[in-house]
Amino acid sequence: MFVREKVNKSGIVSVQVIAKINGQSRLLKTIGSSRDKLVISELVRKGQEYIDSYADQQTLGFSEDHQSVRSVFESISSHTEVGTAMLLGKIFDEVGFDAIPQEIFRQLVMSRLRHPVSKLRTSDYLDKYHELVYPVQQIYRYMDKFHTSQKELVQQISYTH
Repeated sequence: MFVREKVNKSGIVSVQVIAKINGQSRLLKTIGSSRDKLVISELVRKGQEYIDSYADQQTLGFSEDHQSVRSVFESISSHTEVGTAMLLGKIFDEVGFDAIPQEIFRQLVMSRLRHPVSKLRTSDYLDKYHELVYPVQQIYRYMDKFHTSQKELVQQISYTH
C-alpha cells in the first residue's frame, strides 16, 4: 500500500491510499483533497497513519534505529550453504568423482551445479561466497590439464580393449 497525491483537472490535489492487488492499483480510501501544500502534507501523514493501522498491520521499526540494524549486519562474519553442499557432495562421491584428488575439481563441479555461470563468474562466486581463491587463469589451466589427462586415460583404455 502507498499514499498517492493525484492532481485533478481543477488543480486540486487528492490524497489517496492505493493498494496493488494482482498487479492492479486499487483505490482503498480517499483521505481528502486541497490546494494548500501544508494541508496536503497533513493529508499524506494521515494516509500513512491509515496504512499503518489498516487491518491491524504491524510496523517494524527499522527506520528509527539504524544503529541496531547496522550492528546486526556487522556481526555476521560469513554464511555458508550447508544443505546443498551436503547433498551434492554425497552424489559427487557416489558417482565416483571423489577418485579425482584435486580439491579444485570438486569445487568447480559443485559450483557449476549450484550456480551455473562462466568460469570468470565461477571464480568470483567461489571467492565471494566460499572464501576460496581460484583465479580464472588457474581454472583455465586446470581444465586444460584435466582434459588432456582424461583424453590420455581414454586412449589407454581403448588400446587395452
